[in-house]
Amino acid sequence: MIKSGEAGVLYTMGNGTDIKRSYGEGLHIISPFNTMTVYDVRTQKLTFSQSIISKNGLKIELNYAVLFKPDRNFLPLLHQQVGADYKNTLIAPCVQAKVRKDIGALTPEDIYMTERSVIEKNEIDSLRKILVNNKVIIEGYFISSVVLPDSVNKAITAVYARQQQSEEYDYRLAVERKERQRKIIEAQGIRDFSTILNVAPAQWRALDVTQRLAMSPNSKMIIMGNNASGLPIIMGDQFTTVPTATSQNAPPQNQRRRTQQ
Repeated sequence: MIKSGEAGVLYTMGNGTDIKRSYGEGLHIISPFNTMTVYDVRTQKLTFSQSIISKNGLKIELNYAVLFKPDRNFLPLLHQQVGADYKNTLIAPCVQAKVRKDIGALTPEDIYMTERSVIEKNEIDSLRKILVNNKVIIEGYFISSVVLPDSVNKAITAVYARQQQSEEYDYRLAVERKERQRKIIEAQGIRDFSTILNVAPAQWRALDVTQRLAMSPNSKMIIMGNNASGLPIIMGDQFTTVPTATSQNAPPQNQRRRTQQ
């Protein structure tokens, strides 16, 4: 009985392995002298935790997973040439050797700065080329984690922090340049305005401030200039003196002296 997601390879006493076909799901009647080896032909996963020496001699801890399945069309040949334990006999050594070679050719900085999807794509392409001749289909390669040495992590983090700081300074400079252009345009507008109306910029600003203060509800006193170029003088409540009751009823100083005598 071959269950769902499985396929069988038949070995007979007279002819050996039947390499012409693989047996699908369902019930098959065979001689008790023959053997039916059942394979799982669904997508399977192998996980690896591997220590790799990088290009500059630093140790990298890499955790990744590989998705694979046997090629059903060549399942009898896989059974004949490799056997039922093809995961440990074929896939694991090939994957570990290939990853060690490719990742070992990189530096920790390259691994950190290169997009993980690019590394995964390169690895899966390489593994497909190797294992397709061995009747195994590689469906996926995924890196779960990359553990770099602490010194490298700190150095890379510091580099990225400086890059972000540099970009922040560039942004500030761009803002200041735009603010400079805005002030230049504003100054040119004020200059043209004062030229057209024949009014000095300082005088115009003073009149504008005077108008705004005059509209406020607080009490104030405004003294205008006595000619066309004169600027207004604004005086608030602090300049007004209200005589108190004590000062109004108190006698003059000379009178107090005569009274004392």
